[in-house]
Amino acid sequence: MRLEPGEYVVVETTRGPEVGRVVIAPGQVVVNEMGNEELKPILRLATEGDLLRAEELRAKAEDLLPEARALANEIGFPARIDAAEFTLDGRRLSLSFTSEERLDYRDFVRRAGEKFGARVDMRQLGARDRAKMAGGYGICGRELCCANWLATFPSISIRMAKEQELPLNPQKISGLCGRLLCCLSYEEEGYKEMRKTLPKMGQRCSTPTGEGRVIGVNILQRQVMLVVNGQRVEVGDRDLGLVVRWDTSSKSGEPPPSISRRDAIEQGLIEETDEDRLEANRLEARVDWITGATLVEEPPGEGRGRLPGGGPRRTITQRKPERAKPEERPGERRPGSAQPQRPQGQPRRGQQQQSDRSGRPAPPAGGASRSFQRSTPPPVERSTPPDGEAEPTAEGAKRSRRRRGRRR
Repeated sequence: MRLEPGEYVVVETTRGPEVGRVVIAPGQVVVNEMGNEELKPILRLATEGDLLRAEELRAKAEDLLPEARALANEIGFPARIDAAEFTLDGRRLSLSFTSEERLDYRDFVRRAGEKFGARVDMRQLGARDRAKMAGGYGICGRELCCANWLATFPSISIRMAKEQELPLNPQKISGLCGRLLCCLSYEEEGYKEMRKTLPKMGQRCSTPTGEGRVIGVNILQRQVMLVVNGQRVEVGDRDLGLVVRWDTSSKSGEPPPSISRRDAIEQGLIEETDEDRLEANRLEARVDWITGATLVEEPPGEGRGRLPGGGPRRTITQRKPERAKPEERPGERRPGSAQPQRPQGQPRRGQQQQSDRSGRPAPPAGGASRSFQRSTPPPVERSTPPDGEAEPTAEGAKRSRRRRGRRR
């Protein structure tokens, strides 16, 4: 029988014949994905009469659902009746109820069979089955996986959320059913594979600047946060395993020494990438990757720095501070210095110019320069005291000043 996705067929189930829809062609079914379930045998392609019969029975089941709930309340059945479904022949009625505990429903089955005229089967549903039946949209904005395409419910644990470093907030990792999200199992294997190539929390790692310890791991970005000599260092995927190395067999084991990426390429540990070639060309050309200018490296001289070939570090003795030199005044000669030459025609120091009777100084010899000299003050004329009075002395002047002070 050749079947295509979207066609309706009549399938033999444990409850009886039912109408089903083909979602995967027979040649596309993967046996490993089926698990322990078996495919039900297909009786025939569904005819138009089968589809009309199935639609009538579905409407009939919806009409009797309120009656079944009223009967459960009448006899004191504590569970809630969620759905009702007839088989294609109409002989068997399946009632689904939700309960977290096992209940005794024998009395309810007997009373419901007498009222509806069919054999009643009770099917207990869990929280996930109820969400699948009701349908809805998840926190991702898409239709629920269980209501759309998920056939079986995978086993979910809180360990999956911890391995994926998700917040352990029930509102963030729970679905409409109140249980853990089924999508936590979709990427579980991928996270396990990526974790194998990254160090663990608290792992000892070797770096070029010393030994460090892992304090943070970002699995998706493949970045590791280390603490080296009291400082936090973020290491990317490019340097993991080479520049930063750790012991994969033990968390507290001695890490192997780190090597540079260029040495690893020369030893054949990794393959050279385009980024490595660009880095090698930049180092050979000595080009600054920020400005693009060519760097000129001066050869180290003797005793400069601690670079190889520079010799030992030169010891510089501290010099004594020099005393400030006194300012020289014009015309002043320091002891031990040569006497400056005097310009021609300039008179020597201390030599007075002769003056004529009018008081003006005589012109200098040669008339090339002209010098000025301070005139002598005129003599002070003292008045003679009148007759009979003595000339005041110094002692008398002091007495007169004392008298003036007392008067004041």
